[in-house]
Amino acid sequence: YDWTVKVDPDAVLLPWRLRDHMRPHVGEHVYVVNCNKVPGSPNFPMMFGALEVFSQSAMKTYAQGSWKCGTELPWKLWGEDYFMTHCLDYLGVGRISDFGVLGDNMCVGAHCEDQSVASFHPFKTEADWHACWDTANGHPPPTAQPPQPAWR
Repeated sequence: YDWTVKVDPDAVLLPWRLRDHMRPHVGEHVYVVNCNKVPGSPNFPMMFGALEVFSQSAMKTYAQGSWKCGTELPWKLWGEDYFMTHCLDYLGVGRISDFGVLGDNMCVGAHCEDQSVASFHPFKTEADWHACWDTANGHPPPTAQPPQPAWR
């Protein structure tokens, strides 16, 4: 496979859209940074953990060198996505800046009607997840109809 993808269970993923985003980068030694919430900050852009995308060679590099990150980086207070961002940078894996691959309310927003976005996050209830899935696929949920008066 060309890509390894990790998706949170409360994220809506449309894999055919993700494929379109990644197609130009097949064969590259890269991972995707998908959030630039605070441009100019030393911590951004970064990879938000709701959707993590790694090329095959990036995963091989991580498998061979992750021990270096565990022993040479101050990772103990980091979240998993922050760790992976810094570890892959440390190991020399390149970045793809794709801020349209993930619509995340933890970053800059999740708008399920955006037909160019490949994934949306977070949707904590099954109903919210399905509503986003339906909207993203061009089938928005029906609007609620006001109750009809009962005629006697």
